[in-house]
Amino acid sequence: MLRPNTPLEGNPKPPNTPGNPRVGPHMKAAGASVGIDFTGKCDRTPNTLLGHTLLEFALEKRGVAVQNELAERIFKMYYTDGIFPDANNLSIVGQELGLEKGEIEAVLSDDDRLEKVQVAIHRNRSQVRSGVPFFVFNGQPAFSGAQDPSTFHQVFDQLL
Repeated sequence: MLRPNTPLEGNPKPPNTPGNPRVGPHMKAAGASVGIDFTGKCDRTPNTLLGHTLLEFALEKRGVAVQNELAERIFKMYYTDGIFPDANNLSIVGQELGLEKGEIEAVLSDDDRLEKVQVAIHRNRSQVRSGVPFFVFNGQPAFSGAQDPSTFHQVFDQLL
């Protein structure tokens, strides 16, 4: 979670103008190089606690493939489509992947579950030095930032 002190309703972003773009040219180019269209359309910076909570639930309920697809859809929803990841929008995308609306609503309003996810986020933040993404393998901090696939191959070769 990048900004843990952000309220659940998010924080407003400044207007997207040519002199102050929400997505800078470096980020736009980096995204475009891997097929991601960072648009800057969303007018709020989110608190991602609900998204992380739904991702944990998707893993429990439907497994890693659905969790991964959900992560991809949440990412696109926010960064490309400009849709704020509030409970309603997260519920919609979760339902598209076969999660039940009632269960999603219960999960996203379950204080105990939200607290467990907060604790896990805090624990993970204590391992991260800097950078997003940051990769941890077998509980050990590895590296940050986007990496060439060969970097992952080297790590996996060492671990296997």
